[in-house]
Amino acid sequence: MKASRTIAATLALLVVIGVVAMPIQAAPGPQSKKAEPKAQAKSSMPKEIEAVIQEGLVARQGRQDMPFSIFKTLVYPAQGDNLYPIIFFKAKNSDLGYAPSLTGSGAMETTLNAFFEFFQADATGAMKSKLGGKTQALLTTDGAGYVPEKEDWYSFGLALPPGKYTMALVLSTPDMKKLSVAYTDLNLPGPDVLATALVPSEPIIVTSFEQIEPEQRLTVHRGFFTWGAAKVAINVDGEVGLASGDFMEVLLFVLGAGNKDASSGQPLKDLEVTFQYLTQDGSPSYNWPPKPYESFLVTQPLPLFQNLQKMDEKGTVLSTEKKPLDAGKYVLAITVLDKVSGNKGEVKMPFTVK
Repeated sequence: MKASRTIAATLALLVVIGVVAMPIQAAPGPQSKKAEPKAQAKSSMPKEIEAVIQEGLVARQGRQDMPFSIFKTLVYPAQGDNLYPIIFFKAKNSDLGYAPSLTGSGAMETTLNAFFEFFQADATGAMKSKLGGKTQALLTTDGAGYVPEKEDWYSFGLALPPGKYTMALVLSTPDMKKLSVAYTDLNLPGPDVLATALVPSEPIIVTSFEQIEPEQRLTVHRGFFTWGAAKVAINVDGEVGLASGDFMEVLLFVLGAGNKDASSGQPLKDLEVTFQYLTQDGSPSYNWPPKPYESFLVTQPLPLFQNLQKMDEKGTVLSTEKKPLDAGKYVLAITVLDKVSGNKGEVKMPFTVK
């Protein structure tokens, strides 16, 4: 997969300008001082929505007039002690009711209401509502090449205090005649956890990046996500190409990293990150030397190479050749060492070479 090699440089520059000068729990993303979308204190949900949520809450499975599923959550930094979970869900175009735009643009579009509610368990284990809200989404896609049965992905994010949550997401038609609900559990680490451990976010493969104005309200996006002033499209299926020079642009955040000098006004991290390709059976395929980072954002273009070794009958390595990865399934293993605290963190990402 060939992504622009300016992605890493652009992200790194914006982080230096907009984030590095702030504390670790800075406003999400390289941005101005505008607030990020936050969940509102629980408001009164329409009775139809609350009933659908409660019916499936215990089993985490409910009504699906328009089938969709939540398949990923990324946890990024936010203001204060908050964190910024980004929720990803997927659905078939036909199930979400896309139709030709009335504007005559040739686009396909649909309008949906999205209701969300966050629950936490009390001392008895009962689920108590903590936060909730609603947004209306006008979703569009190019009419050329539109496939009704194709499954596409969507995202939204908001700032939340640390804690363990169960989130219910309800999608409905504007008239609420069709309702669907899906659930996911979130574990957002607080300062007590981050004081003693590194928590790397799930790595993603970035395909495009651009700077935008930070959003002031929760918005559902098709085919990309936003974080502060960053609009990011990603390769969600982890399938990458094999042409000469192909690489994948990997991005993750490291929560819990210490500062080299918190009194200077520009705290810098001192991270050492090691990337390694593994085959499906866990055997090393290619290693990179440890790389230093001075930010809690780690972004790195990784060429799709492997090491081929020639050995004699005694197992002695005679030579090592670097060549493109063969088609197949692999795992990217990432190890992060915080040289300030001595804490380590590890995270893995499966990917497929086509």
